[in-house]
Amino acid sequence: MSDSGDDPTWVTPGGGVPARSIEPPNTGVVAMFGESKREGRWWLPRHLRVLAVFGSATVDLREAQVDQGLSVIQAVAILGNIEIIVPPEIGVECAGDALAGSFELKFEGRATTAVRGDRIVRVTGSAFSGAVTVIVKGEPTEGVLTRLSRTLGIS
Repeated sequence: MSDSGDDPTWVTPGGGVPARSIEPPNTGVVAMFGESKREGRWWLPRHLRVLAVFGSATVDLREAQVDQGLSVIQAVAILGNIEIIVPPEIGVECAGDALAGSFELKFEGRATTAVRGDRIVRVTGSAFSGAVTVIVKGEPTEGVLTRLSRTLGIS
């Protein structure tokens, strides 16, 4: 199975994501002295482990199939960086520890939909001289010039 979601058995002929009959296995994303990404269409398992050692790992949930209920992402960064991108319609719980590093939750852009609470991603783990960043990313916010030109009727 491909990490990028390109495996044809995971996509219906019409291009949609089919109803799933079985739970995907617990899987992981590992980056050691390099970069690893999980993005595009893929299913988030109930428990995903992400490890970055002297490397960078990215987990993008914006196009991922996230089932109802709780999914846990355990992130450990050792002299590396982990970035987890979550769409605004999914609830996020974030609790981690940092030693000479950072473990943070950020919000970027505007939330376009309300969090329903039926899908929650909990991010736990540790950052040792590294960084774990969870970003809830909505639509980009308008800049001051864009708002001013719209208000003044200037194209």
